[in-house]
Amino acid sequence: MAFQQVPVRNVDITSTFWSQMQRCSKEKTIPAIIKAQKSLQHWYCLTWKEGHEIQPHPFWDSDIYKIVEAACYFLMKSKDEELMATVEEAVDMIRAAQHPDGYINSYYTVLGVDKRWTNLRDMHELYCLGHLAEACVAYETLTNSGRLLEPVLRALHHVDSVFGCEPGKKRGYPGHQEIEIGLLRLYELCGEPLLLKLAKYFISERGRRDAKGETYFDHEAKARGGDPYEHFGSEMKAWFQYPRDYSYNQADQPLLETTEVKGHAVRAMYYYIAATDLARLTGDNDIKRVLDHMWADMTETKLYITGSIGAMRQWEGFGARYVLGDTEESGTCYAETCACFALILWCQRMLQLDLNVKYADVMEIGLYNGFLGAVGLDGGSFYYQNPLRTYTGHPKERSAWFEVACCPPNVAKLLASMGSLIYSFKENLVAVHLYIESEFRVPGTDVVVSQKTNMPWSGDVDITVKGATQLALRIPTWADGYKSSVEGDVRDGYLYIAQSQDLDIKLSFKLKARRVYPNPATGKDQICIMRGPLVYCIEDVDNDVDIDHVGVIDDDVSDGEPINIAAVSGVIPVKAMGRELVQGQSSLYAPRLWKYGDKKSLLYVPYFLRANRSGKGGMTVWARRLESL
Repeated sequence: MAFQQVPVRNVDITSTFWSQMQRCSKEKTIPAIIKAQKSLQHWYCLTWKEGHEIQPHPFWDSDIYKIVEAACYFLMKSKDEELMATVEEAVDMIRAAQHPDGYINSYYTVLGVDKRWTNLRDMHELYCLGHLAEACVAYETLTNSGRLLEPVLRALHHVDSVFGCEPGKKRGYPGHQEIEIGLLRLYELCGEPLLLKLAKYFISERGRRDAKGETYFDHEAKARGGDPYEHFGSEMKAWFQYPRDYSYNQADQPLLETTEVKGHAVRAMYYYIAATDLARLTGDNDIKRVLDHMWADMTETKLYITGSIGAMRQWEGFGARYVLGDTEESGTCYAETCACFALILWCQRMLQLDLNVKYADVMEIGLYNGFLGAVGLDGGSFYYQNPLRTYTGHPKERSAWFEVACCPPNVAKLLASMGSLIYSFKENLVAVHLYIESEFRVPGTDVVVSQKTNMPWSGDVDITVKGATQLALRIPTWADGYKSSVEGDVRDGYLYIAQSQDLDIKLSFKLKARRVYPNPATGKDQICIMRGPLVYCIEDVDNDVDIDHVGVIDDDVSDGEPINIAAVSGVIPVKAMGRELVQGQSSLYAPRLWKYGDKKSLLYVPYFLRANRSGKGGMTVWARRLESL
């Protein structure tokens, strides 16, 4: 029996650290996104008719749907009349925008509905509908009104009338995966069989070729009088193999034939999330086998230490194995926020299938590092890319908005619903994946599991169980040993504690600063500092050294005294010793080595807190490794 995802309503996060992040998102991030959308007229695109003077972006609709979803999660925890009114305004626009046959898409409404469904590869009709389905799940869970479920089911019945294996239907699938996730989430909400059928079709049909080796994307391009190569452009052709390497869309081969994680990172993660859900709902072990292989390929050769993914700027996605550059300028450190967001959700889904610490470890690393640092502590500024190094004099400032604004709403979505990441459950068993102070009321029972902890700064956790249930408590692989006041058996990195009535458990993990080294295949001879799940970096604002030319001595590192960074108090910095590389010559090349200066104390701070203070822009996660003297 698979684990169930925890309803957002059933978890109260009381952690000072995470409550602050959630409150900032609700009070600042959501309003900032809505304000930006309305000021740019994006919010109103669903009201536009054919021939409107402003032409909407192909996926503006999805931004509206994601805001509705995030807002509904927050509204499940606390009432807000103004925010609820905004949600209802959006629902009214969606209902009014629907065509008689169920079709909804502002881009083709404005440009002409006669052109719809002619370019699945490059446009985002199905992608947008996927986000609409996810918004519907959140809205109906909140209201149970049917106001959004009715038009969404009509829209998806229209999709089913167009696509499928039946005679007369198009054998197409989305260029950007997402509808598969929405279909399966909505299926679990309302049980409509058509939704499961359609999701299975899109997942299994993807990447199939005809006798000539051509895919649906080739056929639709020819049908509209286009060039199957046109979207790739000359630059993409140089990177991807001929003929038309659809690995960019994960459409070069069927899922069950896939052997390597390739292409656009967000699309890949959305694909694997849906495939994992499908494997769970249908018991398809062949899909699970492929997903296990994809997981190993990604985490062992293509995962940044921050939990980010997608090295190649050129296609916002995966490159060759072990190609994990540090800078945006190099074109090999894209690390898109949305990709980390999606990876976290894939980890959550894999944990439902297989309770293994490796999934929770990556979920935690991504959450605290690649994801959390993408939003500024002001709640209204964001990173699209998250490099591991920036240069002095070239600060990477967060942006208030983007023309392609997929990342800010996803940040709000995850922060609003993150209670569902902490726990999962099935009959008579509760699994604890993340140590975040919170209370979980197990659905359908009188069992309540609560945590008291100051993670990520402290490794001490007090767990209280009211009622009777078995527990599975994660033992993080970063922990240098642990102690538990109640004995149990460890399996796949989880401490299983037998059912007992009204338990009190004291867990203690050794949480201390440590050095981490890269695989030699990456070409790095460098050091990264971590403490618990947190990746640390050196910023020039804390250090009187040239961050661009500093090496770290391969010696012990230690905790510093707690400090405050912007609105975050009690931050534990890390101290290390280093030497600054002193430039001895002005020429580009010279017959002698540069020399290192005297030892200097270096102060490291958590990577997620970078760029929240005034500095010159110098920051690095990895630093040159110097031999201990």
